[in-house]
Amino acid sequence: MKPSSIIKILIKAVFLPIIAMFVLNKWNLCEYITFIPEDYRFEAGLASYMAILEAAAEFIEYLILKANATIICTFYTDERREDSHAKPIIIMNESSMGVASIWCHITLDGNYKKLRETEICLDIPQWFSAQLDADSSLEQNNHQIKWNVSVLLPRHDNKKEIHTEMRMKISFIRNSTNDVFIDLEPTITKNGDLHLKPME
Repeated sequence: MKPSSIIKILIKAVFLPIIAMFVLNKWNLCEYITFIPEDYRFEAGLASYMAILEAAAEFIEYLILKANATIICTFYTDERREDSHAKPIIIMNESSMGVASIWCHITLDGNYKKLRETEICLDIPQWFSAQLDADSSLEQNNHQIKWNVSVLLPRHDNKKEIHTEMRMKISFIRNSTNDVFIDLEPTITKNGDLHLKPME
C-alpha cells in the first residue's frame, strides 16, 4: 500500500471523527432542528458533521490532484505484449548485428500547464547510439534522448486537465565490439508538482 493511501485512510478513520466530535461539543446544529428527537440529536449532529468533513476532504483531494500532473513511462521489448511490471533487458550482441529495439509507452495525465513545458530525458551511454523514428517530439543530443511533452499534448484539448498516451519505437546501435546491455531510467527536466513514474 502506498504511503499516500495510508495517510488518506488515517485522515478519514481517525482525524475526521476527532474534528467532528470537537466541533459537535462546541456547537451542535441539530439542537436547533426541532423535528429530530432530543435523544438522537447528538448522533444526528455527528453524522452531519462527518458528512460535511468527508465532502470537504474529497474536494480538497480533487483540487490537489487537479493541480498536479503525472507522467508514466513503460519500456518493453515485445510490441505485442506490454508488461508494466517487467524490467526489459536490451542486449546488443553479434547475433543481433549489434542492434536492439525497444518500445516506449508514455502516459500524460493531469494539469496541462505543468506538462506543456516539460521534457522527458533518457540518458544513453557513449558506446551506443539511438535511431529514432520520424517523430517531432523526439530529439537526440549529446547522448541523451528527449521527448518534448508539449508536442505530445493534444491540440484540441481544453488546456486545463488532459489524459493522453502514445507508443513509439526506439532502436539502438552498438558502437563497440563488446556485447552490452543497458538499464533504462528516464528523468524529467521540470520541478514542482509533476511526478514521473517509471513502471516497476
